[in-house]
Amino acid sequence: MDNMENTAQQQLPAKTSGLAIASLILGICSFCTLGIGGVIGLVLGICALSAIRKQPGRLKGNGLAIAGIIVSCVSFLFVIAQLMAILMPALFRVKTQAKTIVSSNNLRQLSMAAMIYSEENDYKLPPSESWPEVLRPYCSNMDALLKSPFDPDAGWAYAMNANLDGLKLSDIEKPAYVVLFFECRFGSPAGGGRELLPEEPRSRRGYQIAFLDGHVECVRQERLDELIWEP
Repeated sequence: MDNMENTAQQQLPAKTSGLAIASLILGICSFCTLGIGGVIGLVLGICALSAIRKQPGRLKGNGLAIAGIIVSCVSFLFVIAQLMAILMPALFRVKTQAKTIVSSNNLRQLSMAAMIYSEENDYKLPPSESWPEVLRPYCSNMDALLKSPFDPDAGWAYAMNANLDGLKLSDIEKPAYVVLFFECRFGSPAGGGRELLPEEPRSRRGYQIAFLDGHVECVRQERLDELIWEP
Protein backbone atom coordinates (compact mmCIF):
# COMPACT_ATOMS: atom_id res chain seq x y z
CA MET A 1 0.00 0.00 0.00
CA ASP A 2 2.84 2.37 0.98
CA ASN A 3 4.63 1.58 -2.29
CA MET A 4 1.50 2.52 -4.24
CA GLU A 5 1.26 5.88 -2.38
CA ASN A 6 4.96 6.62 -3.04
CA THR A 7 4.52 5.73 -6.69
CA ALA A 8 1.49 8.03 -6.92
CA GLN A 9 3.45 10.90 -5.32
CA GLN A 10 6.33 10.39 -7.73
CA GLN A 11 3.93 10.55 -10.68
CA LEU A 12 2.45 13.91 -9.56
CA PRO A 13 3.60 16.76 -11.81
CA ALA A 14 6.24 19.05 -10.33
CA LYS A 15 4.93 22.37 -9.04
CA THR A 16 6.39 25.67 -10.15
CA SER A 17 8.07 27.41 -7.23
CA GLY A 18 6.01 30.33 -6.00
CA LEU A 19 9.18 31.97 -4.72
CA ALA A 20 10.66 31.89 -8.21
CA ILE A 21 7.55 33.54 -9.66
CA ALA A 22 7.51 36.15 -6.90
CA SER A 23 11.21 36.87 -7.46
CA LEU A 24 10.67 37.64 -11.14
CA ILE A 25 7.58 39.78 -10.47
CA LEU A 26 9.34 41.79 -7.75
CA GLY A 27 12.38 42.22 -9.96
CA ILE A 28 10.20 43.74 -12.69
CA CYS A 29 8.28 45.89 -10.21
CA SER A 30 11.54 47.13 -8.71
CA PHE A 31 11.78 49.76 -11.46
CA CYS A 32 8.76 51.41 -9.82
CA THR A 33 9.66 50.83 -6.17
CA LEU A 34 13.04 52.61 -5.97
CA GLY A 35 14.93 49.33 -5.91
CA ILE A 36 13.21 47.92 -2.81
CA GLY A 37 11.45 45.23 -4.83
CA GLY A 38 14.77 44.28 -6.40
CA VAL A 39 16.36 43.51 -3.02
CA ILE A 40 13.40 41.34 -1.98
CA GLY A 41 13.28 39.72 -5.40
CA LEU A 42 16.96 38.83 -5.19
CA VAL A 43 16.49 37.16 -1.80
CA LEU A 44 13.41 35.24 -2.96
CA GLY A 45 15.20 34.11 -6.12
CA ILE A 46 18.08 32.68 -4.12
CA CYS A 47 15.66 30.96 -1.73
CA ALA A 48 13.74 29.53 -4.70
CA LEU A 49 16.89 28.04 -6.23
CA SER A 50 17.81 26.45 -2.91
CA ALA A 51 14.30 24.96 -2.48
CA ILE A 52 14.22 23.59 -6.05
CA ARG A 53 17.60 21.89 -5.60
CA LYS A 54 16.48 20.30 -2.34
CA GLN A 55 13.26 18.96 -3.92
CA PRO A 56 14.16 17.74 -7.41
CA GLY A 57 11.17 16.43 -9.29
CA ARG A 58 8.70 18.04 -6.90
CA LEU A 59 9.53 21.70 -7.60
CA LYS A 60 10.42 23.38 -10.84
CA GLY A 61 11.05 26.94 -11.94
CA ASN A 62 14.83 26.98 -11.92
CA GLY A 63 14.84 29.27 -14.97
CA LEU A 64 12.28 31.61 -13.41
CA ALA A 65 14.37 31.87 -10.25
CA ILE A 66 17.52 32.70 -12.22
CA ALA A 67 15.60 35.23 -14.32
CA GLY A 68 14.19 36.77 -11.13
CA ILE A 69 17.68 37.12 -9.66
CA ILE A 70 19.05 38.72 -12.83
CA VAL A 71 16.13 41.11 -13.30
CA SER A 72 16.20 42.04 -9.60
CA CYS A 73 19.92 42.84 -9.74
CA VAL A 74 19.60 44.83 -12.95
CA SER A 75 16.60 46.80 -11.74
CA PHE A 76 18.25 47.55 -8.38
CA LEU A 77 21.45 48.77 -10.04
CA PHE A 78 19.42 50.82 -12.52
CA VAL A 79 17.49 52.54 -9.74
CA ILE A 80 20.71 53.23 -7.80
CA ALA A 81 22.26 54.74 -10.92
CA GLN A 82 19.22 56.97 -11.41
CA LEU A 83 19.31 58.12 -7.79
CA MET A 84 23.03 58.90 -8.06
CA ALA A 85 22.39 60.93 -11.21
CA ILE A 86 19.83 62.96 -9.28
CA LEU A 87 21.83 63.33 -6.07
CA MET A 88 25.29 64.07 -7.48
CA PRO A 89 24.44 67.59 -8.75
CA ALA A 90 22.86 68.38 -5.39
CA LEU A 91 25.93 67.11 -3.54
CA PHE A 92 28.15 69.17 -5.82
CA ARG A 93 26.11 72.29 -5.07
CA VAL A 94 26.36 71.64 -1.32
CA LYS A 95 30.12 71.17 -1.59
CA THR A 96 30.49 74.37 -3.62
CA GLN A 97 28.35 76.27 -1.11
CA ALA A 98 30.56 75.06 1.74
CA LYS A 99 33.67 76.29 -0.07
CA THR A 100 31.98 79.63 -0.73
CA ILE A 101 31.26 80.03 2.98
CA VAL A 102 34.89 79.25 3.88
CA SER A 103 36.16 81.76 1.33
CA SER A 104 33.78 84.43 2.63
CA ASN A 105 34.98 83.79 6.17
CA ASN A 106 38.59 84.19 5.01
CA LEU A 107 37.83 87.59 3.53
CA ARG A 108 35.85 88.61 6.62
CA GLN A 109 38.77 87.80 8.90
CA LEU A 110 41.19 89.71 6.67
CA SER A 111 38.87 92.72 6.79
CA MET A 112 38.66 92.56 10.59
CA ALA A 113 42.45 92.42 10.79
CA ALA A 114 42.71 95.47 8.53
CA MET A 115 40.27 97.39 10.74
CA ILE A 116 42.21 96.52 13.90
CA TYR A 117 45.43 97.58 12.19
CA SER A 118 43.90 100.90 11.17
CA GLU A 119 42.73 101.61 14.72
CA GLU A 120 46.28 101.17 15.94
CA ASN A 121 47.82 103.24 13.13
CA ASP A 122 45.94 106.53 13.11
CA TYR A 123 43.01 104.90 11.28
CA LYS A 124 45.10 104.39 8.15
CA LEU A 125 44.67 101.28 6.01
CA PRO A 126 47.63 98.90 5.55
CA PRO A 127 50.02 99.15 2.59
CA SER A 128 48.63 97.21 -0.36
CA GLU A 129 51.93 95.62 -1.40
CA SER A 130 52.80 94.16 2.01
CA TRP A 131 49.47 93.77 3.79
CA PRO A 132 49.81 89.97 4.33
CA GLU A 133 52.91 90.48 6.47
CA VAL A 134 51.65 93.69 8.07
CA LEU A 135 48.40 92.01 9.13
CA ARG A 136 50.00 88.74 10.19
CA PRO A 137 50.20 89.78 13.89
CA TYR A 138 46.40 90.20 13.80
CA CYS A 139 45.73 86.78 12.20
CA SER A 140 47.21 83.69 13.78
CA ASN A 141 46.23 81.66 10.71
CA MET A 142 47.28 84.09 7.98
CA ASP A 143 48.79 81.38 5.74
CA ALA A 144 45.50 79.47 5.74
CA LEU A 145 43.44 82.62 5.13
CA LEU A 146 45.41 83.44 1.98
CA LYS A 147 44.47 80.13 0.36
CA SER A 148 41.28 79.51 -1.57
CA PRO A 149 39.19 76.49 -0.48
CA PHE A 150 38.40 75.97 -4.17
CA ASP A 151 42.08 75.21 -4.85
CA PRO A 152 44.20 75.27 -1.66
CA ASP A 153 47.39 74.28 -3.49
CA ALA A 154 47.23 77.03 -6.12
CA GLY A 155 48.75 79.67 -3.85
CA TRP A 156 47.79 83.28 -3.15
CA ALA A 157 44.01 83.72 -3.59
CA TYR A 158 43.15 87.26 -2.41
CA ALA A 159 44.36 90.79 -3.10
CA MET A 160 43.86 94.23 -1.59
CA ASN A 161 42.52 97.22 -3.49
CA ALA A 162 45.72 99.18 -4.14
CA ASN A 163 43.77 102.45 -4.34
CA LEU A 164 43.22 102.26 -0.57
CA ASP A 165 46.93 102.06 0.24
CA GLY A 166 47.53 104.09 3.41
CA LEU A 167 44.27 106.06 3.17
CA LYS A 168 42.45 107.20 6.28
CA LEU A 169 39.06 105.62 6.89
CA SER A 170 37.52 109.02 7.59
CA ASP A 171 38.51 110.24 4.12
CA ILE A 172 36.58 107.52 2.29
CA GLU A 173 32.92 107.93 1.40
CA LYS A 174 30.38 105.16 0.87
CA PRO A 175 32.44 102.39 2.56
CA ALA A 176 29.69 99.84 1.84
CA TYR A 177 30.52 100.13 -1.89
CA VAL A 178 34.31 100.48 -1.63
CA VAL A 179 36.28 97.30 -2.40
CA LEU A 180 38.85 96.39 0.27
CA PHE A 181 39.82 92.75 -0.43
CA PHE A 182 38.76 90.54 -3.31
CA GLU A 183 39.45 87.14 -4.83
CA CYS A 184 42.21 87.43 -7.42
CA ARG A 185 43.90 85.27 -10.02
CA PHE A 186 46.35 82.85 -8.46
CA GLY A 187 49.85 84.31 -8.55
CA SER A 188 48.66 87.93 -8.64
CA PRO A 189 50.49 90.66 -6.70
CA ALA A 190 49.27 91.51 -3.20
CA GLY A 191 47.68 94.77 -4.32
CA GLY A 192 45.90 95.87 -7.45
CA GLY A 193 42.53 96.61 -8.94
CA ARG A 194 39.75 95.06 -10.92
CA GLU A 195 42.24 93.75 -13.48
CA LEU A 196 43.36 91.09 -10.95
CA LEU A 197 39.94 89.42 -10.80
CA PRO A 198 39.81 85.88 -12.24
CA GLU A 199 38.18 85.55 -15.66
CA GLU A 200 35.39 83.57 -13.99
CA PRO A 201 34.34 83.71 -10.32
CA ARG A 202 35.23 80.67 -8.26
CA SER A 203 31.81 80.59 -6.64
CA ARG A 204 28.67 79.95 -8.66
CA ARG A 205 27.16 83.00 -6.95
CA GLY A 206 29.76 85.48 -8.15
CA TYR A 207 33.06 87.13 -7.24
CA GLN A 208 33.71 87.20 -3.50
CA ILE A 209 34.54 90.71 -2.32
CA ALA A 210 35.07 92.25 1.11
CA PHE A 211 33.97 95.88 1.40
CA LEU A 212 35.36 98.64 3.54
CA ASP A 213 32.42 98.54 5.95
CA GLY A 214 33.33 94.92 6.82
CA HIS A 215 30.65 92.99 4.94
CA VAL A 216 31.46 90.30 2.37
CA GLU A 217 29.39 89.74 -0.72
CA CYS A 218 29.26 87.52 -3.81
CA VAL A 219 29.04 89.96 -6.72
CA ARG A 220 28.01 88.86 -10.18
CA GLN A 221 29.98 90.13 -13.15
CA GLU A 222 27.23 92.45 -14.35
CA ARG A 223 27.31 94.28 -10.99
CA LEU A 224 31.04 94.96 -10.89
CA ASP A 225 30.55 98.43 -12.38
CA GLU A 226 28.50 99.37 -9.33
CA LEU A 227 31.48 98.93 -7.02
CA ILE A 228 33.90 101.67 -6.04
CA TRP A 229 37.52 100.81 -6.76
CA GLU A 230 38.90 104.37 -6.66
CA PRO A 231 37.40 106.28 -3.71
